[in-house]
Amino acid sequence: MSSLIEKEATANVDRSKISSVFYNRLKESMPLQTDPTVLYALGKHKSRTMYEDLKVDSPYNTYKNKGLPPGPISNSGETSMEATLHPEKTEYLYFLANTKTGQVYFSKTFRRA
Repeated sequence: MSSLIEKEATANVDRSKISSVFYNRLKESMPLQTDPTVLYALGKHKSRTMYEDLKVDSPYNTYKNKGLPPGPISNSGETSMEATLHPEKTEYLYFLANTKTGQVYFSKTFRRA
């Protein structure tokens, strides 16, 4: 879990919220759908994950497989480990990071605003 948070987080303040999204998704039996796991499965870094990438056949692909991947996808820092152990209490199921500003937006639904 902490390696997923490490790769998704753009700022330390977001890590406990990102953690809450992942735990909330697990609780709801939803796939985690986190792009860094797909890139790990592909074995390469890309600035954007494309729909075609989501089709990769791998136990690390959290778009195709529910639950946590079979192992970590990176090393994680102390703040990601702390967020894993102490997620913020939210009802969020979704988040989206603005890659230009680093701002992360959280939502309870998939509906566009």
